Order: sequence, then structure tokens, then C-alpha cells
Amino acid sequence: MRICYVAFQFWPSIGGSQSQAEKQARYLQKSGQDVLVVTLRHQKSWRAHEEHSSFPIIRIGGLYKHDGTLRAGRFGHLFSDLLLFLTLWRLRRSYDLIHTLQLSPLAVVAVLVGHLTHKPVIVGIQNTGPYDHMSEKPYEQKPSGTPQDQARNIERETSKEVGGDIAFLVQTAWGGRRMLKYLRQSNAYYQILSSRSYAYLMQHGFRPEQIVHIPNGIDTQQFYPVIWQGDMAPPQERVLFCVARLEYAKGIDILLQAWAYMLALPAGWRDGIRPRLCLVGDGSRRAELEQMAVDLNIQESVDFWGTRHDIAWLLQESWGFVLPSRWEGMPNALLEAMACGLPCIATWVSGSEDIIEQGINGLLVPPEEPQHLAYALRLVLEDTRLARQLGQKGYEKVLRYYQLDSTVQRCLTFYRYLLASQDCQQDVPGCAQSSDISPEEWQHYE
Repeated sequence: MRICYVAFQFWPSIGGSQSQAEKQARYLQKSGQDVLVVTLRHQKSWRAHEEHSSFPIIRIGGLYKHDGTLRAGRFGHLFSDLLLFLTLWRLRRSYDLIHTLQLSPLAVVAVLVGHLTHKPVIVGIQNTGPYDHMSEKPYEQKPSGTPQDQARNIERETSKEVGGDIAFLVQTAWGGRRMLKYLRQSNAYYQILSSRSYAYLMQHGFRPEQIVHIPNGIDTQQFYPVIWQGDMAPPQERVLFCVARLEYAKGIDILLQAWAYMLALPAGWRDGIRPRLCLVGDGSRRAELEQMAVDLNIQESVDFWGTRHDIAWLLQESWGFVLPSRWEGMPNALLEAMACGLPCIATWVSGSEDIIEQGINGLLVPPEEPQHLAYALRLVLEDTRLARQLGQKGYEKVLRYYQLDSTVQRCLTFYRYLLASQDCQQDVPGCAQSSDISPEEWQHYE
């Protein structure tokens, strides 16, 4: 098969969806498929054409700012959209299907080209946004007298930040509502990563036969346990890692509040234990979060490590993992930590709630609740036996359901089904349209 990936961001950009897409592309290439990646040229200094990991990358430009950064805002995307259309049309004999990895104006262009060329198109849904009660919850104006008050209000101005792929498309792209209407009426398929995403798409008018559930997968040859907590004497310094962008959606401010609550508890539980929190990742909120740690007087036990490229080794050397997100799609960082056998704490949001079974292979807490999170942090740090149990069960779940080879094989099976269906439409009068294929049918196709 000849597969064209269309990605809003791809290598050398850093992020969960980019990393997942690159791993899938490599796996598909190794399995004998032809892979082509078409993405945006976010920096003018990047090459327009490049070979990466044995597959070609074509980067689409547009209008650039004075500093060489691509304009991809509300109107800037229109120029890139036009160039993408021309590129996909020119390359139409080089691919059999298009798989666009994010819901964006690029996905609309891909669906249009797929319609004109009679090629199947799959659109990935990465993010469902916050719970309804979170998105409607006003952030109160409070006097910033205590560090806790400051911590609660530091992100107040960004509390209205767009969450969820559909809301992002509608609010940030010119003509977003018309784009959404066109996508709903098209014959494209929508790959969801979590069970919550199904209801999310249905609530926005997408047809159930358009939706297919294929979660992310992890390379367990790269991420694996080195030693279980119970196989050696528990160390005094117990390091909890959080691997996340330092942005509002990831809830790092809530984690810092929780860490402060935990350290303020009577110190008896910490006899012989030195808790440490390491934040791996960067983002626009880093300076504010570093100042928050100072205001909360927890800077001595919190490290900001920035971007790292040795995540597997860091996880293998740590005690546990925490991800305090306000919303997610399917968190790769959480899967990677579980694949390394770490006891994991996450919030009750899309994706995380599919991966973690409460109290069996991890701990779930409500988002925006630092006191609940503080209690979970303490449990994982002080209870060695619980930590070992959660880590081992989490590792077993990743092996059973979330290995990269099995999830990519599901993609391949779906691709074959769509292409076979497409051949049927072209060769047999009266054959069912691709929009009539149900998720149950393709799962049984070999």
C-alpha cells in the first residue's frame, strides 16, 4: 500500500502526536508499505523536501513572519491550505489513501482531495477537550494574598483556552464552522483514540459509521521495566516524573499545588523518604510555573528539566509517574511510563480513564483537584507494595492492549478494508459506499 500521512506538525517538531506519527510511519515502512509524509514547514529554515527514517517528508510553506515562523493563524492557514491542495493533487498518483493525523484545516483539504480523486481519507481526532463542567466553570477573582491563591489564579486568564479538536477548528480557523459541516457530510473516516471520543464526535453530529477506534501504541522494545520497586531496597530519594508540555491543558499548576499540599501534611509519613518531583518538558508557561514553585516554597524539591531526548532512561530510573492533565486524547507519556513498569497517577480524563483501572494498575483523580492529587502522590511515595502492584499491572495492560505493532496492524487492516471497498465501488455497480462500512465490519476483515 502507498500511504500519505498529512500532519499539522511532524519531525523536527516535538510532541506526543508527532512522536506517535513518526513511530507509526517507521513501522509501516518496515512492514513493506510505502509512506509519504506531507506536513507544514513551520520554520522557513527547514528544508522543503527531506528523507527521514527512510521515508520522504514534503513540507508545505505559506506566509512567514519576519522571524521566519509560518503564519498558521485564523487567516494565515489559507495560503498553506492552497499549497497543500496543489501538492496533494500533484502527488495523487503516488498514494492510495490519505491519513491526516489531526483535525485541522489541512484535514479539510485532504478530505476534498480524497473526494476528487476517489481515494479513502482517515482523519485522526487527537483531543476531546475538557469535561463540560470544567469548560463551563468560571475562575473566580480572588485576592492573591497566599501562595495557594496565587497558584489558583495564575492561569485564570487562560481558563478560556480552547480545548478539543472541534472547538479548536471552529474558533481558530477562518470558515471553521463551514469546514466542520463539510467534514460531517463527507465520506471520510475518523480515527478516535479513546472511548470518550466516540460520544464527543456523536455530540457534534458525526455519523457513527464514520468513527473507528484505534488507540495509540508504544514501542515496548524502547520502553520497558529495568527493575521492579520490590526487587531492591526502596531508595530514600523517590523521584516522581511528569513528562508534559508546560501549557495550561497539562495542569502542571495543579500538580505544584498538590505537591505543596502533600509536603504540608504532618511529616511522619516521610520518615526515611525524600520526595522529589521532576518536570520534563517546556512551554510558554515555564516562567510562571517556576515562580509558582517559589511562591509555594517547594522549589527545593521540584526540578524543571526542560526538553529531554532520553525519556525512556529517565522513566526507567524513577520511582513513579504523574500526569495532571485538564484534558487529553490518548496520553503517550502515560503509556510510556506504564510500559516502564512505573506506578502511575493521572486525572480522570479522556484516554487516561481507558488506560488506568482505578486502584488496579494506577490511580485516577479528578482534574482541578489538588488535594485529591496530593493524597494519591503520598500513597505512591510511601507504599512500596502498592507502587509495585500498580507498576506491574500497568505494564501487563500495555503489553496486552497498547503495543505499537498491534495498533499499527489494526491500522493496516483498516487500510486494506477501505481499499478493498474502494475497488468494489469502482468495479461493481451498486456496491455499498465507504460510508456504509461499520466499525465492526472492518475489524473482522483480513
